[in-house]
Amino acid sequence: MGIPSARDLTKPDEMLYRFHRGRNIDSRQFLNMHETIAYKKKKRRKMNKNFTMEGVQDPYLRHLFDGDPIFNVYNKEAINMSVGAPGPDLLKQCTDILSNATVHRMDEEKKEGKFYLFQYGITPGLWECREELAKFLSRRYGDPVKREHLILTCGATHGLQLSITSIISPNGIIFVEEVTYMIALDAFKQFPLMKIVTVPMKNDVVDLDAFEKIISKIKKGEFYLNNQKIFWAMFYTIPTYHNPTGMVLPPDSCKRLVEIARNNSILIVAEDVYNLLHYEDGFPPHRLFFYDDPSEPNYKGGNVISNGSFSKILSPAIRFGWIESSPRIAHIFKTSGILCSGGATNHYVSGLITSLLQEKIEDKHLNMLIETYKERLNALCETLDRYLPSCCSYNRPKGGYFVWIHLPPDIDAAAFIKWCQKEYRVSAIPGIRFSYTGEAKNFLRLSIAFHLKNTLIKAATILCKGLLNYIRNHSGNNYTDNKIVT
Repeated sequence: MGIPSARDLTKPDEMLYRFHRGRNIDSRQFLNMHETIAYKKKKRRKMNKNFTMEGVQDPYLRHLFDGDPIFNVYNKEAINMSVGAPGPDLLKQCTDILSNATVHRMDEEKKEGKFYLFQYGITPGLWECREELAKFLSRRYGDPVKREHLILTCGATHGLQLSITSIISPNGIIFVEEVTYMIALDAFKQFPLMKIVTVPMKNDVVDLDAFEKIISKIKKGEFYLNNQKIFWAMFYTIPTYHNPTGMVLPPDSCKRLVEIARNNSILIVAEDVYNLLHYEDGFPPHRLFFYDDPSEPNYKGGNVISNGSFSKILSPAIRFGWIESSPRIAHIFKTSGILCSGGATNHYVSGLITSLLQEKIEDKHLNMLIETYKERLNALCETLDRYLPSCCSYNRPKGGYFVWIHLPPDIDAAAFIKWCQKEYRVSAIPGIRFSYTGEAKNFLRLSIAFHLKNTLIKAATILCKGLLNYIRNHSGNNYTDNKIVT
């Protein structure tokens, strides 16, 4: 096959051909490339045409989990243990809670007569709300939280997005744990100039030895930095009641992780959405932000952000959260073009939250959630202790939503769940969904959040029975376990 003539190529194709001639790509290779590109263009035009003709797909759906009979957590004919969200028995409390908060806040607005709640707000968020939130967090954490360190957000996902776009190099690196919150991974993929790097885990928490080795191999001088983009990389982590493992990073590891961040000019974004769901006596474990102590000689101005949300302690629909950060980071957020232009995020809802906190309504609700989830977690773990095949294991969490099941190495959890959905109408999330690199194939995540205690017991019993049958028929090892009592 000869070199294509000028009339066979468009001007861009001709330029592309000359470029590839310089790279020692012959005419046959180029024509193959040209035909492939032409085919893809034709296919794309066809897809665009179909899209234009068919319009945007917008089916009638009521909630995030709607549209699939297996994964629809409201479907009574199947039990989906995947969902990290409260169920209707808990959400129904929000009708009276928000009604009372609304009445209280409207009365306060009428008394003052200025109706600032309906005006554009200040960049970091409603002052009164941040004041009450600081008091609430201080008494629930058992650690001091300062109003001026808080920036209000529309939830943890919004806080994460603000952190990436405001203070991280646009061509920087995002470090993530080997398994992590799966939708955060989806969000990170929206930043194509950034590189996602996975950090191994040991005993269901981050392996800090491996993390340091990974950092040491990265060239630090290739990133765009200025007076706002002050970090070349961030480490996204869930140190307290991890999603999906349910574990807590020990205090010594927290201190070491902060030192690693300081010594390498890395930002740690700690997803602190489960901290207050603590099911033991006393205060919850210190958040990672606590260990970045300004009084220490190696303090570098703040390398940790605590990213919180009311989605787990009130309602996902509220879309209210906060970022807790050091003064230098808070200042960058306060000068953010998006926050300045927005006139505070979720300003009206911040007023309602202020009333919930002032009247101690949220304290009462959180206490109820803790007792409810504690009972559910105990019930689930007791069921697993009784029925889970001995070739499987889990570490019992002390808070949060999730239990992380370890299956035998040769068992594919995704294949098992697909089979279990068909055979038993019970579902959970396979571990591979939480891994950027496709690891954790022999793990399952169970959630206690949505279902009532008796439903969890029933579903866990069925799941364990299905696991035993599946392992016996699909494992290459000879497991003789027979824990299921029939």
